[in-house]
Amino acid sequence: METQLVKRLIGLFKSKLDILDEFMNVGATSNEIKDLENFIGQKLPESYTDLLQTYNGEKRILCFMAGFGYLNIEEVKQEWEFFKNSPYCTPEGITQKDKIKKTLYSDKRIPFGHDGSGNFLCIDFDPETQGLAGQILYLPAGDPEPISVIADNFDHFLLFLIEKIESEELKLIDEREDWDEEDWEKADICFEKNWKNDWTDIAEEYNIKF
Repeated sequence: METQLVKRLIGLFKSKLDILDEFMNVGATSNEIKDLENFIGQKLPESYTDLLQTYNGEKRILCFMAGFGYLNIEEVKQEWEFFKNSPYCTPEGITQKDKIKKTLYSDKRIPFGHDGSGNFLCIDFDPETQGLAGQILYLPAGDPEPISVIADNFDHFLLFLIEKIESEELKLIDEREDWDEEDWEKADICFEKNWKNDWTDIAEEYNIKF
């Protein structure tokens, strides 16, 4: 069942993009979500499973996960298996060392967003001593940036998205007016993040709040 938080987020996206549903996959079933939880060995946050039941990932990359593509269940499984089977790697850096374990990949990190260049958004179930199980990480495997906690949990991450859409720091790029309606599939339509210093700024915002 769609929670108020997910409903608020989707309503806000639809207020910016009237054809949102055309970009998104049909929602996952309860059985598909249970299968995912069994596959990764983790109970997922309710707000995340609610979002999956509303939309099971993106049909066409819309980047509404703060400029990241929103993964469907099969893509989550695929990326998680990569995390699970990857050798130990030390990250380029860690923004909050007391909250994040000093490793790049872990089967306790569940990827739900990907930018196509090796960078992920993850739910972290194995934090460092001062971190919180279920905290949300920006995990840059493709860029020389530090891993950062950007939200305490998935609820807070959804609130973060709502805040960034409302402030237009996560802004819709919509070039449909440059195309005839029958050719809209060729138009550039996506949500683009435009904060100043990429995820370093977001980690700093998080540190000030929490």
